Amino acid sequence: MASAETTPAISFGDEGVAITSLLANDVDSTRAWVAEVLGPLAIDTAATRLLRETLRVFLLNGENYTDTAAAINLHRNTVQYRVTKASQHSGAPVSSSWVDLAVALNVCHFLGPAVLDVVTTRG
Repeated sequence: MASAETTPAISFGDEGVAITSLLANDVDSTRAWVAEVLGPLAIDTAATRLLRETLRVFLLNGENYTDTAAAINLHRNTVQYRVTKASQHSGAPVSSSWVDLAVALNVCHFLGPAVLDVVTTRG
């Protein structure tokens, strides 16, 4: 398991890395596309980060709540709640534009804040 100071190694052959590397060549366009696909889920907050990651793993696990719960060590009902919440945030059901949704979530997973809308607080 990776500590907070380390980043796990990834390779070009890892699932989602090849397409992400292509999209990383034009971060501005990718950010706009991610915002279009994910809607409010493209805002970089702790809450949306959890929803995006849960939804990403849910799609990787064939939209299976039980397998997703096991993969991310959560209760099945928590996964179901987060997937429902993510669908409400994005404004589209999980089943619509599955490929775009899966790619956008993987891009967020690998590129993080570079392709997300950053919320700033003014004080």
